[in-house]
Amino acid sequence: MKDFLEKALRQTVFIKEDTEAYKKLPLVFSGRYTVFSVKTNGLMWLAIKPKANVGLVTLRKDKTRVEQAMGLICAIFLEQATTYMKEKMVEDGIPFVVIGKQIYLPFLGYLLCSKNDREIKPVHLISFLTQKLLFTAIYESWDEVKVSDAAKRMCVSKMSISRCYDELEYLNIKALSMKGKSRVVSAPTDLKTFWKENFVKLRNPVIRRYTLAEDLSLNKKAGISALCEYSLLSDNSYPTYAITKREISESSIRTAKQASFSDEIGCVVLELGYFIGYDGKGVQDPLSISLSMTEEEKNDERINISINEMLEEFVW
Repeated sequence: MKDFLEKALRQTVFIKEDTEAYKKLPLVFSGRYTVFSVKTNGLMWLAIKPKANVGLVTLRKDKTRVEQAMGLICAIFLEQATTYMKEKMVEDGIPFVVIGKQIYLPFLGYLLCSKNDREIKPVHLISFLTQKLLFTAIYESWDEVKVSDAAKRMCVSKMSISRCYDELEYLNIKALSMKGKSRVVSAPTDLKTFWKENFVKLRNPVIRRYTLAEDLSLNKKAGISALCEYSLLSDNSYPTYAITKREISESSIRTAKQASFSDEIGCVVLELGYFIGYDGKGVQDPLSISLSMTEEEKNDERINISINEMLEEFVW
């Protein structure tokens, strides 16, 4: 860090671990961070360097806590950071240094652009392929899977998977990390916490819902019918099937007779952006089921209980 700062700032930098700081901070700080005192051009400031993965919300709170306890400006030293994370820190005016790549120290008047950093396009909604990749990584317990390997597992091009990795990086979804110079995806260890933290970044896989007068007897189940396969919940009087966006153009669903209010429903078909046949069966996977529910279904206590039981048994 010292060499990088001196080369980038073109001045002598004095930096050492501040062991006295730990005495003024909560005990958790000594396990979570290394605290440094830094002197540049006569100005004293502090920096905290996480010892493991720490979320941006926690970093922001802990930085403020250090500044209040020590009475000095505090920056954040990072080994690596996602584009999303860096954008948020700049937006919030949080000083940071990504070792060997980027410096944002506004109190010193320094903003150095990323070195050899790729340009990642902003992501406003996770793609179906990226969500499918993420859920597949969870179900198959991926461990540091590189782009080339992921492409083989997902049966798509390396370029498509690279875009998925870009999305995970921009959205700051913690399944992505670095191994050497390569980006890799691993299944999160604490899935329940991961789900709670990233739920708002995920999307409903249902593109369109078809309520038909006849039962088409399709071979893939989704929605409520799929949930019933994983729980003791009783199905509707009609089945709910799944069909992917690719498959629907070859089917007759778009021209099939829609059930009117006075008709008895023969079946419901959910057009999905992707389909994961969990455990090799023609049943929608548990995580996607929980995202596929309608507002009316979400308000049904029996359905919510069944979803929680399904996730506890088959995912967590």
